[in-house]
Amino acid sequence: MKNYKKLPIPKDSAWERKSLWYKFPSSIRNFCTGVSNIIKWFPTIWKQRDWDGDFIFEILQKKIEFQREYLVNSNRHTRIDIDNRDMTIVLNLIDKVRNDYYSIEFHDYEESDYLLKDVEGFPEHKRLEINVKSERYDEYFSKYKSSLRQVYKKYPQATKRDYCMYVARHNQQKAKDLLFKILKERIEWWWD
Repeated sequence: MKNYKKLPIPKDSAWERKSLWYKFPSSIRNFCTGVSNIIKWFPTIWKQRDWDGDFIFEILQKKIEFQREYLVNSNRHTRIDIDNRDMTIVLNLIDKVRNDYYSIEFHDYEESDYLLKDVEGFPEHKRLEINVKSERYDEYFSKYKSSLRQVYKKYPQATKRDYCMYVARHNQQKAKDLLFKILKERIEWWWD
């Protein structure tokens, strides 16, 4: 999993930099920008498939990466530090949502054997049997006290492992909700 860090903001802005780029006619600049975009996006588009939402997240993630780099390097407005922070948070959330980070995190707090057993009467089917050898669920719960409280209200009677799964699902949903909340509130601010 990738961990995005805020980009360093340059001391100067694009307004202060001298460039021959703007001496060319806009039609040539637009053509060159288009070719540059094709080259920049090619690896992402090449891997794209239409069968699940992960590919939508991948395109969104790449777009925000490119846009963040452009905005920060241009450094043309006073909110760039806030935009840099928000875009970095969004990139990290997209990465965690794409990789189901919160959904599977509780497995780091247990050691288990996973066995595939035959299903009686259906020889081509298997069922998964999980034998927990050791667990540190209390450590996991202490990390997510508020999520655990909400899960307790919804599922008053469950096993410790079930509570871990419920907390994991709850946290994964919170990450998605936060991601889309930030996008909803901030995406229109991200422009140069």
